[in-house]
Amino acid sequence: MKKKVLLFGLIISFACVTMFGAGADVSPAAQKANAGGFDGSRPNQLSTTLKQVGRFVLLYIPNRVIDTTDIFTMEAGFGGVFAGEFSMTQYMQFGGENGTSYFLSKGYARQYGGGYRQATHFGMLCWMRKVAYVEDTFGTARSWVIDNPSFGVADWRLDAYRDRDVDFWAIGGRFGWLMDFAFGIHPLEITDTVLGFFCYDLMDDDLK
Repeated sequence: MKKKVLLFGLIISFACVTMFGAGADVSPAAQKANAGGFDGSRPNQLSTTLKQVGRFVLLYIPNRVIDTTDIFTMEAGFGGVFAGEFSMTQYMQFGGENGTSYFLSKGYARQYGGGYRQATHFGMLCWMRKVAYVEDTFGTARSWVIDNPSFGVADWRLDAYRDRDVDFWAIGGRFGWLMDFAFGIHPLEITDTVLGFFCYDLMDDDLK
């Protein structure tokens, strides 16, 4: 009889330990899910998706307008500079510039503002020598450096091109004496604008 009572007590004890131990291992989130049938702390995927779709629709037209303005750039400067150059990408360029200027610009990759520019540049077809830098900028204009002092083939891997401070593939020019004016048209931005109407952001620059 004593053995039966002892065995029964061991079974009851084991069952209690198992029950309470299992309850201790359940996370608060799992307890909520078990209690109510769902976990209220988890984000609602449908709600998140609807918000994303709503923002896309709301920003669709503004993004297309901004993409269109990205196609062209303009710059005006004043200082001790002489410039006469034209390029159809840096692989097809003619002329050069020399001097310094303070400038205002609507620049590449949504750079709006101005700064100080110094450049010595000569290019012929795909060969060029260019040492240039921009500093003391304001607005969204960025500082950059192109240091290519040896006359050789234009290199699209330079930091200013790779970081999209300057567009290697631009079609444009710079002209002037004391006062200079630069303009550019950007083929990649044209492609980005066209694809944007079909919901593909090539340049990954849409407002989100």
